[in-house]
Amino acid sequence: MDEKRENRLNCIENEKGNETASSLVSVVVPVYNVEKYLYRCVDSIRNQTYRNLEIILVDDGSPDQSGVLCDEIAKNDKRVRVIHKKNGGLSSARNAGMAASTGVYLGFVDSDDWIAQDMYEYLVKLLEKSNAEIAQINCKKVTEFVTEQGSEEEQIKVLKNKEILQNYMITTTATGSYSVWRCLFKRKLLEGLFFREGKINEDIDFKYKALQRCGVYAESNLKKYFYFQSVGSTTTSGLKNRDFDLYDAAVELCRLTEKETYGTIRFLGEVKARRTAFSLLCRIAYYGIADPDLDRKEIIKKLTKEHRRNLPVLLKAPLPWSRKILAVLLALHIDIAKIFVDMAKRVGII
Repeated sequence: MDEKRENRLNCIENEKGNETASSLVSVVVPVYNVEKYLYRCVDSIRNQTYRNLEIILVDDGSPDQSGVLCDEIAKNDKRVRVIHKKNGGLSSARNAGMAASTGVYLGFVDSDDWIAQDMYEYLVKLLEKSNAEIAQINCKKVTEFVTEQGSEEEQIKVLKNKEILQNYMITTTATGSYSVWRCLFKRKLLEGLFFREGKINEDIDFKYKALQRCGVYAESNLKKYFYFQSVGSTTTSGLKNRDFDLYDAAVELCRLTEKETYGTIRFLGEVKARRTAFSLLCRIAYYGIADPDLDRKEIIKKLTKEHRRNLPVLLKAPLPWSRKILAVLLALHIDIAKIFVDMAKRVGII
């Protein structure tokens, strides 16, 4: 029996209710121009203590040798499958990987990041112990290769129904983190869901839609995902034209929450929309403007005007005090805010 058929049969058996420690986990890894980091990422997945994995590497038309490396890795591990496709962006690659997946569970890893050796074993146990459909761990932001997870005492919370969405909106408002790679999903829960293609910040509304379907959600504070931030990466570089895609994601999240009556879900959806100009100004204050086509003076003027209108709502939101102070300073003048940013970085406030 070929391996793919065996995996499908295993998946069918598990979906009948026999979900055990041997349930197949599909891991989707979008790959683009990462030949320098690919082995580090994939080896961290291949070396998991949880062995029953389907590792799907999606070569998104990489111009470097990443696609070749994917094929070499697959030759040495039968659990690895490779999809080669025309370049379509991160969302397109994730969608292709999701469509090809066969596991009971589904996770995502970005190809310049890596994971703790026991991450999937821990997440599967968390899902099954809590009878949850989505489980999430914490991440550690790093600028170099490390594997230390930290010494936090384990704290787990299990939420149900609307509590899940309320928690998502509160925590993401405070942290700004919407990532799907911290999660392990029951694959059946995601049927019919897709990442918006051709845009960035696609995690924001995708994850909300998944959580809308979720009856039980489990979350751990343990840091088992290593989020690599290299100099010049998307998250540590100046403002670019594509960063304005954040408006699309914020509008979509606001649309999804506008009819919610539970807790503060609807209000926090509005906060996300009102926060967009603030987020873009923060990027400029932190890293400047990278795209030469953008008129710095005009962009700052336009964003500051919008941010001033939105400031009263942001001050009522559950943002950390450091962010509220920054919001006030940005409303005054970006140069004043930059002084605060530089000081805050030095003392580790932000």
